[in-house]
Amino acid sequence: MKHRLITIALTLISIGIASAQQSDIVIHLDSDGSSAISSSNGRLSLQLNGTRFELGPKRAAQDSVTYYVKREDGTMHQMSKEELYRAAAESHNSHVTQAKRQKVYFGFGGFGSPNINHFALLEMGASTLVNTDYSMYSPEEANALMFGNFKSINFNINLMTMNIPLNPGRTLAFSMAFGFGMDNYTFADNYTMEFRDGMVHAVALDDDTKKSKLLATYIHMPMTLDWNINRNFFISAGINFDILGNSQLKYKFPKTTIDGVVKLNPVQLGATARIGWKRLYGYVNYSFLEMFRAGTGPKAKRFSAGMGFWF
Repeated sequence: MKHRLITIALTLISIGIASAQQSDIVIHLDSDGSSAISSSNGRLSLQLNGTRFELGPKRAAQDSVTYYVKREDGTMHQMSKEELYRAAAESHNSHVTQAKRQKVYFGFGGFGSPNINHFALLEMGASTLVNTDYSMYSPEEANALMFGNFKSINFNINLMTMNIPLNPGRTLAFSMAFGFGMDNYTFADNYTMEFRDGMVHAVALDDDTKKSKLLATYIHMPMTLDWNINRNFFISAGINFDILGNSQLKYKFPKTTIDGVVKLNPVQLGATARIGWKRLYGYVNYSFLEMFRAGTGPKAKRFSAGMGFWF
């Protein structure tokens, strides 16, 4: 009988080993249970006449398993299972939060920008000169060189935008835009400018001449710190950095354009402030630097105010 049981047991061992990793099996050979084959948790157990044989990898009790984590310096740190799970969860949450906080968003023409981007594709308003000083001119010529405040236009196009959330809730963000700006100053009276004796002077035009103006174009780069008060309402403030592209004197009729007569400062640095709802907002811009190069024209600083909006 024993030989028969051993033969059957050995045959079933091969079957048990193959299936031990997949499911629990119990096979009774004797009615009294003195001989049996069982499998549980990947280990095969053979019992013959009161003697138990266990086959398979040795496993420690679950609560005694020890894990080792390799640090950046190459040393091994011993941790329990609970400590390992906790450290992994903290690392994951920290990574997600940091990635969300430091993610940089880029947009082109308004496309691809997040809802925290408040630079509209188009900004349009009025331009004027403030803190003016015409003391180097006679009163008559000073009046001729003045511009009409309600006829001058400020126009900006923000082609590319960059936005960086500064906190997980994205209530604070750093924003930057790159594009083009234009100030279109219309003379108050029928005059234009010419450059002589190292500075600009007023030149009278014919009575039938219309829309005499000074046009200055810039590479426009505003940078702001945004406070997103709620999902839609925001306030922001920052600086404008402008690089002069060209200056032109224009009038008609006949249609005339004269380049390079007016000597403007090649770089402008100023402050900007905005308040609005989503991407519809009001803005004001003020330049810290003089518009004209020193000694070549009146002392004056740029100021503009208007609205930003999307098509």
